[in-house]
Amino acid sequence: MRKALVLAIREFRGFLRMPLGYALLAVYALVAGMVLVTLLYLFHDQLLRLAQQASMAQAGRPVVDVQVSVVTPYLLNAAALLVFVVPFLTMRSFAEEKRTRSLEVLVSYPLAAWQIVLGKFLGVYAFCLLMVLITAGHLALLTWVSNPALPPMLAGCLGLLLLAAVLVAMGLFVSSLTTGQVEAAVLTLGLFLVLVMGSELAGTGGKVVQSVLHAISPLDRYQVFGRGMLAWDSALALAAGAVFFVALTLRGVDLLKWRG
Repeated sequence: MRKALVLAIREFRGFLRMPLGYALLAVYALVAGMVLVTLLYLFHDQLLRLAQQASMAQAGRPVVDVQVSVVTPYLLNAAALLVFVVPFLTMRSFAEEKRTRSLEVLVSYPLAAWQIVLGKFLGVYAFCLLMVLITAGHLALLTWVSNPALPPMLAGCLGLLLLAAVLVAMGLFVSSLTTGQVEAAVLTLGLFLVLVMGSELAGTGGKVVQSVLHAISPLDRYQVFGRGMLAWDSALALAAGAVFFVALTLRGVDLLKWRG
């Protein structure tokens, strides 16, 4: 386990030494911040409009739920943003090392295949957690201007942690199959988009098709967390998906180590 952690630290520091790592953090923070500001403006306009309508009708004070109008859309947009960012985090994990032949050197070290895969996964996932922290920071700022309930926000952040885990695992698996960063990023993003579209198409098929597409779509599984609820079936599905793709990646690296 210690060797896997050393490799994870090396992978994490690799992002901090590259402009790409800071660029991805900046883009995520900027886009997520713009989404939050836009939602706050829309919430403010909705509040004023309802107040005017209530005044004209001589009704009581209008009630607007900040959870429904701001927190939930923000969390769902943050999850969708991860779908576009994670492929650029995982694209170099195995593909670039295979292209430069450094992966063959790595597997020749006294490291088990599971230590290599786990170290890569933990390194990328740790960097991905920085984006979840940015989301949590935005939600903390939201509490200054409003009074959203804390449990739904915690549920949403927990869901983001699980979603990030399965997305990173899937990205590592695709990266282990390719020999170039661009190829890995494009294929990973394509896989993510197919799964996202699967949740959108779930309503057009039969019950069996709906069940299958719902089960394999990570973003669809996250919906319940984005709405501020905890669902153990979705949590277990996301965790199982992460374990499954890590196991597939482990199988590929194990075969490479055996051949080498």
